[in-house]
Amino acid sequence: MSALGIFVVSIIIISLHKFIPRLIKFMKFSLMINKIPGPAPFPIPYVGLLGWKIKAEDRIIWFGNIHKKFKKGVMQIAIFLDAYIFINKPRQMEVILPKIETSTKADLYNAIDLWLGGGLLTSSGEKWFQNRKHLTPAFHFGVVEQFMKTMSEKAEILVQCIENEIMENGGKTIDFHKHSVRCALDIICETSMGANMDVQRNHDIPYIKALEVLLVAFGKRIYYPWLKWDWLFYLTKSGRDFKKSAEIMKHFTIGIIKKRRQLRNTENPVENRDEFGKRQKKAFLDLMLDLDQNEKYFMTDEDIKAQVDTFMFAGHDTTASAINWAIFNLGNNLEVQVKVHEELDAVFGDSKEPASVQQIAELTYLERVIKENLRLYPSVPVIGRLLTENTELDGYTLPKGTNVTLNIFALHRDPESWTNPDEFDPDRFLPENCQKRHPYAYIPFSAGPRNCIGMKFAMAEQKIVLTAILRKWRVKSLRSTEEMKYQAHMILCPHNGNPVYFLPRDK
Repeated sequence: MSALGIFVVSIIIISLHKFIPRLIKFMKFSLMINKIPGPAPFPIPYVGLLGWKIKAEDRIIWFGNIHKKFKKGVMQIAIFLDAYIFINKPRQMEVILPKIETSTKADLYNAIDLWLGGGLLTSSGEKWFQNRKHLTPAFHFGVVEQFMKTMSEKAEILVQCIENEIMENGGKTIDFHKHSVRCALDIICETSMGANMDVQRNHDIPYIKALEVLLVAFGKRIYYPWLKWDWLFYLTKSGRDFKKSAEIMKHFTIGIIKKRRQLRNTENPVENRDEFGKRQKKAFLDLMLDLDQNEKYFMTDEDIKAQVDTFMFAGHDTTASAINWAIFNLGNNLEVQVKVHEELDAVFGDSKEPASVQQIAELTYLERVIKENLRLYPSVPVIGRLLTENTELDGYTLPKGTNVTLNIFALHRDPESWTNPDEFDPDRFLPENCQKRHPYAYIPFSAGPRNCIGMKFAMAEQKIVLTAILRKWRVKSLRSTEEMKYQAHMILCPHNGNPVYFLPRDK
């Protein structure tokens, strides 16, 4: 045999040596995963073959209808040519969420690594554990309380912006969703980065436009499986726009980090206290920079940027979504809105002063409204985990390497847990009704070790912003719940905005 022939045979043998074990492993995995029911056997990319034909505003319903066909709530399906198991029952959530062994994020989150890097949302393992441990004190209620004044100031600006638009359009409907996004971004910029960006009155903010591009591109990669591979994705217009937008957001955040570092070096510690000698509130970025000064926990600007970007995104878009849907639901359930106004009048009377911590705590009915709103319209409708070991669930063995998607949207509307699940009823969250419910039937902030670190912050912000609006106006939604369509690139948003009438209060 010639030297060339020997070389070719050697290459074939080496290739087979590497390929055959992988093929055997893949075949074993496929046999295990296909014991779980689904609309098509793995690895047929069912979502990619059919989902791309469905309009963005119809996809969550389309997907939900597929999931409903599997009565046990467990369904296997291929996304990105990867195996995904969808679950929507409380007992199934209880298998996945409490365990640290099932806390690794799903493969889909890799698609936003360029943007959020090693932040809390996307990291796993020891890195996530250490970050979570060091960052949790930043969201203690005592710290959150310090930012209530900032939240109230931004909520008053929101009221002014709505009032201005009412005067300009002669009392027509207003797209409230865009206002909720700007207000929440205004709040998170100042509380997370110490930067007053005045987003609500300065609409030309590249950050908002860049974020929209990133989320739309992320959604496309779910339904267009050929965009799974980064090298191919970045050759497309969506990929190029994604990379450009990620760079815009990176420069935005890094620029503020550097300015904050410089400012801290010139600040007088005495000037950093109020007239009573108390230390003035610190932005989340300041708390990060404090950690950075601890030699045991050194963080580069890139490390800090990943965490700040994570909280900028997770802390504004999710809360904006919740506030938007709360106004939508109140505008469609006027009898509930009447009770909210009665509570506000009882707590505030004729006062025009911003809400105090004590007053916010007294708004128990409004809190139930917020919880019921998050049941029907969870800001993050699905979350994902990657199994790092075989896991038993409802009589099935979920093999190591499987992605598990927890369908919170379906969970919160499951008739086994909720009577008349599509009705808006805040009294579901009376203490006596909550006691009867499975603890994993309601998880708008996730649950277990990876639950939302900013839950208290988000609840306080929702109360303050909604209070500022509803003390001044009645709201009426133009669209009914049947007419409203929604889409979820990661966050549950209204399709084509949320048109709302803002009407004078009649006390």
